[in-house]
Amino acid sequence: MALTALLNLFKEQLENESSLLAKSCGLEKRGDYLIYWYFSKLKNMGPAEIEEIVCDDGGDLGIDALRIDPDNYVHFYQFKNPANAEAGFPGGDVDKIISGLHLILRREHKAVANGALNEMIEQIYQIVPSGYRIHLVTSGAALADEPVQKLNAFVKGLGGPTEDFITWSVVDLKALQDEFYQKNLPTIDGSIVFVLDRQPPYQIRSANHDSYILHAKGTALADLYRQHGEQLLQQNIRVYQGDKTTNASIRQTCTGDDSPNFFHFNNGVTFLCVDAKWDQFVGRLTLEHAQVVNGGQTLRVLARAQGDGVLRPETIVPVRVITSQGDKEFASNVAVNLNNQNRVESSFLRSNNPRVVQLAHSLLTLGWFLERRQDEVLSLSDRERTVIEQKLGGPGLLKDRVIPLKEGTQAYVTTFRRLPELAKKNPQRMFQGPDDGGFFDRIFNDELTSRDFVASYRIKSVVETYVQQFASLKRRKLRLADWREDYARLLGNRLVSSYGDVIDQVIPQCSVFLTAAVFEFCHRIRGRVVDELVSDLESGRVEILGELLCHMLDYAKANPGSAAKSWPTLLKSQPFFENVASYLRGLGMR
Repeated sequence: MALTALLNLFKEQLENESSLLAKSCGLEKRGDYLIYWYFSKLKNMGPAEIEEIVCDDGGDLGIDALRIDPDNYVHFYQFKNPANAEAGFPGGDVDKIISGLHLILRREHKAVANGALNEMIEQIYQIVPSGYRIHLVTSGAALADEPVQKLNAFVKGLGGPTEDFITWSVVDLKALQDEFYQKNLPTIDGSIVFVLDRQPPYQIRSANHDSYILHAKGTALADLYRQHGEQLLQQNIRVYQGDKTTNASIRQTCTGDDSPNFFHFNNGVTFLCVDAKWDQFVGRLTLEHAQVVNGGQTLRVLARAQGDGVLRPETIVPVRVITSQGDKEFASNVAVNLNNQNRVESSFLRSNNPRVVQLAHSLLTLGWFLERRQDEVLSLSDRERTVIEQKLGGPGLLKDRVIPLKEGTQAYVTTFRRLPELAKKNPQRMFQGPDDGGFFDRIFNDELTSRDFVASYRIKSVVETYVQQFASLKRRKLRLADWREDYARLLGNRLVSSYGDVIDQVIPQCSVFLTAAVFEFCHRIRGRVVDELVSDLESGRVEILGELLCHMLDYAKANPGSAAKSWPTLLKSQPFFENVASYLRGLGMR
């Protein structure tokens, strides 16, 4: 089975969801992960219900679950959950379930079946089965030819009152994906009609699917939402985000003097439908089985504005219609890709702010490139890269001279602004305005200099490398002849001898806190020039980092009341930083 991008994505989703489910249900066997995922996600069963039908254990005769449905059909399940999505269903396991079913149907199972399976089989004897269904479910590939022939021969040999009394089916990764998205991507049963009085839509056929680009009145879209409600947005993964940030801007535009510009300011609404028909004689575009797969926030805001009586009638919205022609894989692709694109970080929403752009220009003069947009460096053309490297000072310099906007701002906020909690716990607020409780205006103000920005990023980079070196030692701890000796070479003897029992929990979490601490102690308390501090750290003189960790742990030991929380919590706590800074100030004055 050749994996498409969608199947790879779905396999990743399935792994993540089933692992979380396993954790919540206390599952240990990988095979059980898929069993519980399948019945909970596709059959709407709760953990208790699943427990009642699972018989996966020694003596299960190749049957992992057994269920009798309300119509008295008996369902036998066998599950395989390979890590490799291209792994085929094992032929030997098919043989096992065939042998087990032979024993069950001949009532020769009791001596070899486990207790759970025996109890379930007794339930079969209490009914008159409408038929038997064998399900082979795998998160990998389907069956090879030989087990298919064996299953066909098995079913044919058993016979039955009707041709389909006993059937078998295989549900591989693609079938799981199809069923999942069919279940989770409902559509509107009726038609949606756009009346286009002025001009026909722009129509294009690409990859065997029709698309239409048009505009619609904001009032018409609001009416549509008010008619169907959230049923129109079941394929739109994002729920309503509230009347703030982007949604507040959408509302302001559609209700204010800028409403004629709504078409230019808004990304619009995208409909996915099974089919769409344009009737040029009556000027109508009719959508069948449609859903809004992108632009749900816009739709909701328009409806709320209309409900409040403030939606301007001149509001015009861009609309795109995509048809699937019944191709469920294509429909799934559209829905998943439009709703699971990389989330835009708040930092990148500020990438064109004049203060950020000016900072970028200033950094170039210092030989550093500010990556204002996501993956900007990766997207550079050869010509653009050459121009930037010339500004930096020569070929090849860009590779080691990039400061991502978010990481650079975190470093500056941690050091010069003394706000490690903001940088560690709430980094999105660094780029939000005051109306959203953000700090952008207070960070990117007249005090910010390109030199400070670079210096803070270089300090943070050294600290992160230090923490990564420890993490590498920690991963090899059990294989080290004397881990204390290896730890001490990096951290110092006192830290290891005094706090060897907690450093494994502390250090992996401490990069932001330790960056703040070294800047606080060396520059603010001891008065070291920032450029000298950067030079010392980058030249390998990092002993101060181990000493500061010792001082932090000394403080925590002496003040258990103010350090009673877990280390991950303490190391992103502003009050704890202030307490440690005060303690360091006392040490620095000695």
